[in-house]
Amino acid sequence: MDIFIIASGIAAYLALGSIYWSLGQRQTALKYFEDATVALALIFIVQLIFSITSELASMAGLNINLWNSLEVSNICSTASGIFWDASRKAVDMIFFVETEKAILASTPLTAPLVSVLSGATGWSLSELSLVAIFYMHFSFVAQVFSMVSSYLFALGTTLTPIPRLRKIGMSLVSLYLSTSLAIAFSSQVTAEALSKIRVPQAINPTDWINIAGIIGDAAVELGRSLTLSIFASTLATIGGIGLASIFDTVMISVLRT
Repeated sequence: MDIFIIASGIAAYLALGSIYWSLGQRQTALKYFEDATVALALIFIVQLIFSITSELASMAGLNINLWNSLEVSNICSTASGIFWDASRKAVDMIFFVETEKAILASTPLTAPLVSVLSGATGWSLSELSLVAIFYMHFSFVAQVFSMVSSYLFALGTTLTPIPRLRKIGMSLVSLYLSTSLAIAFSSQVTAEALSKIRVPQAINPTDWINIAGIIGDAAVELGRSLTLSIFASTLATIGGIGLASIFDTVMISVLRT
């Protein structure tokens, strides 16, 4: 199905060229045949870009088939759930600490311990607050992208082989590739972080005593994964813009020769 979509652009040019040729308008027909030749070159370049991007994904340890937009959509949908889980766990840990503070403050004997607990968990609570907010929005972005990724792929790969629409097509392809890789990488590092942390349990007395250590470890792991996710998103944005610009520059040079 994807190959058919990609080939539809060049097929349209060949059909128009044949029609004009049969009508005796040879100059117009030759122009469409020339466009078809350019479209062939564009298809080759698109395949090359996808191959290079897939190789980069493999080098990064990502198991993703960028040619399969349905698979990409499923990966992004799964990533949305992973990001949401990270956000919820951060919220749960913040709530646990605040609950413990309230319990300690309820009696004069334990009230002085509130300041101790606040000092021990202050930095980690701030970090977890950022984690909760950012991962919540990452979840929304991944969910939306999972719904539009197939359309970006279809439109991008269809419009790119059409010389007059190559800028729009390549912009969509660049957006599809860069965002897919960023979400896949971010979900992978986030899942790894989630596997290393645990939410403290109210029924476990040890968790009440060692809450600062539990929260601190979680803040470090989730903070690390969040930093890598933001870094990947930034690189994806720059890379997507750069890819579209490089492609357009190369094609202008080719068409002028």
